[in-house]
Amino acid sequence: MKLQSLRHTSTAAFLLLAVLAITASSCGDRKDTETKQTETITTAAVTEEIDPLPDNLPERDFGGYEFQSYVRSCCPSHKDGLWQEDSDGDVIDIAVFERNKKVENRFNCIIAEPKLAEGEDITVLQNSLLAADYITDIAVHHFRFLGDLALQQLLADMNTMEYLDFSQPWWNKDLIENYSIFDKVFVGYGTIDSDNITNVSVLYYNKHLANEKLDINFYDTVKNGEWTIDKMDEIIHEFGTDLNGDGKIEYEKDELAFTANAGYMFQYQVAMDQKTTKLNDAGEPELCINTEKMTSIVDKMYHMICDYPYSIVDNDTGSQAFIDGRSLFLTENLGIALKQLREMKDDYGIIPLPKYDKEQDRYYSHASAHANCMSVPIINSDFERVGIILEALAAEGYKIIRPAVYDVALKQKGARDEASAEMIDLICAGRTGDFADLYDEWGLVYTLDHMIGRQKNNNFASYYAKNEKTSINRLKKAVKAFASFEE
Repeated sequence: MKLQSLRHTSTAAFLLLAVLAITASSCGDRKDTETKQTETITTAAVTEEIDPLPDNLPERDFGGYEFQSYVRSCCPSHKDGLWQEDSDGDVIDIAVFERNKKVENRFNCIIAEPKLAEGEDITVLQNSLLAADYITDIAVHHFRFLGDLALQQLLADMNTMEYLDFSQPWWNKDLIENYSIFDKVFVGYGTIDSDNITNVSVLYYNKHLANEKLDINFYDTVKNGEWTIDKMDEIIHEFGTDLNGDGKIEYEKDELAFTANAGYMFQYQVAMDQKTTKLNDAGEPELCINTEKMTSIVDKMYHMICDYPYSIVDNDTGSQAFIDGRSLFLTENLGIALKQLREMKDDYGIIPLPKYDKEQDRYYSHASAHANCMSVPIINSDFERVGIILEALAAEGYKIIRPAVYDVALKQKGARDEASAEMIDLICAGRTGDFADLYDEWGLVYTLDHMIGRQKNNNFASYYAKNEKTSINRLKKAVKAFASFEE
C-alpha cells in the first residue's frame, strides 16, 4: 500500500494496529525466576517470529549480491544495530545477526558490512551521487542530512518502489507521511535497526527521591491523562537541595530537580502537540508555529527550567547527576536504559514527556530524534532488488530485532518494573515528526533548543520575527524542488 492510499485511511486505526501488534508480541510469562526468564525470552527473541504478519514479498534469487548500506559513524549503535559480524554478543547483537542471516538465506544475498561516513558528515555519499557513482543501496543516516540530499534530487521516491509497503507495522506511517510531500517519499523510518526503537525521548525519574520527598504516583498521573507541563513544573519547583550549603547550585555537587542536554528541548514542543508546519489546501507545508499556544509553551518551559536554579540544561549536561542519584528528572533517550543506567543504584521509572494540558488527546514523542532514517539513492542499478531486500530487513527487524530490544533488553532489563514497561508501550505508540525536521535547517522546529536550552530567552515573538522569513524561504525551496520531480 503506497502513501497516497494511506492518506485516505484513519491514522488512529494504524496507530491502534501498531499498539496491538506490540502488545501481542510483548506478552510472556513473567513469573519465572529472573535468570530463567531472561534465558528463555532471549532464546525466543532470536529464534521465533513472534508476529506472524506476512511481508508479501516474492521469492527471488539475487545470486549472492552484496547489499550495501552507508551509515554515519558518530555513534557505534548506528552500525551495530544494523549489522553484526557474528552471533556472539548480547541479545540485541544476536538478533541483528539472525535477522540478516534470515534475509540472506531467503534471497541468496549478502548483507554487507556498512560503509561508514565520517561522523555525521554525508559529503562522501553526496559527492558520489553527484558524480553518478553507485556506492550504496541505501543511506541510513540522520533525517536532517537526508533532507539535504532530497533537496538536491539525489534520492529516489520510495513511494514508487513496488515492494515497499508502508501500511505494514514495521514502518512508522505517521512519520513517513509527515516527512513526505505530493505523495513522494524520500525518507523512511522503520525497524531496520535497533536505533529506531531505542532513540525516542523519555522522562526518567528517580524513584528513591520521589518516594522520599513527593506525594505523587507518576504512573497513575500519566494513565489518568493528568501528566501535563503545569504538573511537571509544579513538582520541579518543590524539589532541589544545596547539599553542601555553599549558596551555589552546581551540577556536580547538589541535588537537582531536572537535568537534560539542550538538544532535547525541542521534543517538548512535539510532546505538547505544537506543530511547526501543516499542509495548506494545495498540499504544501507552511508555518503554523506562531500561535498563542507556542508562546505559552515557551513561557512554561522558561519558568520550569531557566527560572529555577535546580533545573540545569545546557549543551554539556549529561546523565551523570541522575545516575549518581542527585537528579529527580532526566530527559534522555530510551537507549541509555540499556547501558548507562544499568550502573545506577537507585531504582528509576520511565514516563512520557508531558502533555500541554488535560484536553490533549494523547502523549506524543519525537520518532526520529538521533535515530537512523533511511533513503534510497537515485543512482541505483536495480530498484526492485533494493525494495525487496529493504522491505525484508524492516519486516524481519520487526519480528526479530524489535522483540529482542523491546521485550528483553528494555522491558526486562532497562525498565525496572511492569508499569515502566507499560509506559514504553505508550511512548512508542505516540511517535511523530514534522516536515520541518528535514527541511528547515535547524530553524524554527528547534525553537526550544535555542531559546530555552541555550539562550535562556522567553521572548518568542521577537525570536519568531527574526527567523520567520528564513524558514518560509527554506520551505518554499523544498516545495519547489519536489514539485519539479518528474512523475
